Amino acid sequence: MRLVVLACLLIAIAACGSDDGVGDTRAEQARTAALDAGLDDEVADFLATAARGQTATYQATYPGPEEGTQIVVANRSPDRRIDVLDGERIVEMQLVIDGEAVTCTRDADEDAIVACERTDAIVEPLGAFGASTMEQLTGTLATRMEDYTFAIETATVAGTEARCLVTTIREGRERSDLTDTGTLCISAEGALLRVAQGDEVLEASDYTTDIPDGTFVRPDRDGDK
Repeated sequence: MRLVVLACLLIAIAACGSDDGVGDTRAEQARTAALDAGLDDEVADFLATAARGQTATYQATYPGPEEGTQIVVANRSPDRRIDVLDGERIVEMQLVIDGEAVTCTRDADEDAIVACERTDAIVEPLGAFGASTMEQLTGTLATRMEDYTFAIETATVAGTEARCLVTTIREGRERSDLTDTGTLCISAEGALLRVAQGDEVLEASDYTTDIPDGTFVRPDRDGDK
């Protein structure tokens, strides 16, 4: 099963969530959809937790697209921030503050981010399971019940306890287009921590629910929210 498609979360575009009430609603919708699709209670509960991630408060660090780069995500709905780092140097920042989205970049000759421009798209934070992703994941799991067994396990990822959905190919169902195993791990808040398909792995290296002061401030303006 191509669990690695969930890496699309890294570039997902979606509307913002806003509060715990929204998170509760999304969780219940995800649970109901999973049960209606024939998935068992444990998997439905896992998906319900994942659905909360879009409105959760967390900061996570993921590997970047090139060697030596990282992506740091801070989410405190409805505000969110994504930094692209080369080493310890922020080269690009995407911010959503009070419903306004901006992209900030670093001048090659400057030591700090100096320019921010408003953008039309609201960027969903990495690791957040938006509605379309949840629908896709639920549908994929439901159609693969005859091919895979599903188990919920615990693991430590990025220094935090995670719940993991582990898929294992059933005996006699092996095919060239299906991987033998897959793992999807989320935090207690519903943020993506690890996704693995065969030898391909995307894993957070750091995770916290404490957002540093000043995180949601445009670097070209003074003052905190």
